[in-house]
Amino acid sequence: MSLDGHIGDDAPGPLTDVPAECYEVLRSPHRLRVLEVLGHRETRLPPAELTTALVDRMDSDSATGQTRHEVRLSLVHNHLPRLEDAGIVDWSDAGVALVDEPPVCPTDLSIFLETCKDENAEELLETLVDPVRMRILSVLEDGDRPLSLEELATQLSARAVEPFCDADRAAVALHHSHLPAMADVGVISYDHDSKLITRGDESVSLVQ
Repeated sequence: MSLDGHIGDDAPGPLTDVPAECYEVLRSPHRLRVLEVLGHRETRLPPAELTTALVDRMDSDSATGQTRHEVRLSLVHNHLPRLEDAGIVDWSDAGVALVDEPPVCPTDLSIFLETCKDENAEELLETLVDPVRMRILSVLEDGDRPLSLEELATQLSARAVEPFCDADRAAVALHHSHLPAMADVGVISYDHDSKLITRGDESVSLVQ
């Protein structure tokens, strides 16, 4: 899978400046599709029309009346309330729309939409939609060789990525949490013995 976006030191990239409380909301393929639909509309969409737009994006073989009913229920009782609580959408009797200045731009999320077609989409999004892990990918993208755990921790702490302002604490968290999780979904390779990190077999491109 390929996720093409823009992350670098000079300009914030997708999700790097998103408020922390929004990250959990954005880890759902269903909510990313909702934001994609709303990002292409200039007027409010009634939930029924939003449901239709979402069903139209599904595999036509699975788009049954029961599917439409389930999509509508999940919108009204799960996805829209959570997006509204996060301050991303405004939902009223007139319909649903993005807020005037949403904390996340739908076009930034486009780097993940191709991933949503993958059968492991939820696992990948759950792993990657995280401020620290997005920066890890950015650091690896900038380099042309494997990095040691110490080098990666030092670079993250130099960028003042919370909560990694201290290189020693960063190394511990990377070794025990972030790197194993990212290796499990194939976006990096991490050798626990040599403590070397390389880009994995999965192509997650976050080039400038």
